[in-house]
Amino acid sequence: MNSTKKNKPIVYLICGQVGSGKTTFAKKLEKETNAIRITPDEWMLKLYPDMPKKEDFDNFYYKCCDVAWSVACEIVKRGGDVILDFSFWKRKERVKFRNLAINSGALVELFYIKCDDKEILKRLRKRNLEQPEGSIRITDDMFDFFSPGFEPPEEDEAFTLIKND
Repeated sequence: MNSTKKNKPIVYLICGQVGSGKTTFAKKLEKETNAIRITPDEWMLKLYPDMPKKEDFDNFYYKCCDVAWSVACEIVKRGGDVILDFSFWKRKERVKFRNLAINSGALVELFYIKCDDKEILKRLRKRNLEQPEGSIRITDDMFDFFSPGFEPPEEDEAFTLIKND
């Protein structure tokens, strides 16, 4: 987390598996940095309360991310810091949003929230029972469906690793 005086806004990219603790970390970062946190899961729940089928989920999710970026871009243009709690499952997404942020005049910090799959499943089951506000219900089947598509950041992506086991 950048504590030095800066001349440019910062866009924080939060990457990790579903249930790894990304949003919890993003909320903590929001308090520490006073950046505006944007979490598409919260938007999805408001826009699609019945939630799309898992096969259609990505299409709806990425539409939310695109709209969210337009809001984030305005914040950056006005000198504000932004936290994009978008999961960034694919390298191409991380590259895309890193470039968008840089082209908007911002610095970029990528955080990778890493958590063991067994711990993630344990957390998801607990979260599904408690259903905290802003969280999407993710079943074991959904996790098994989505999880193989996750591409962890590679060394050349310049990220900060946050172990959350």
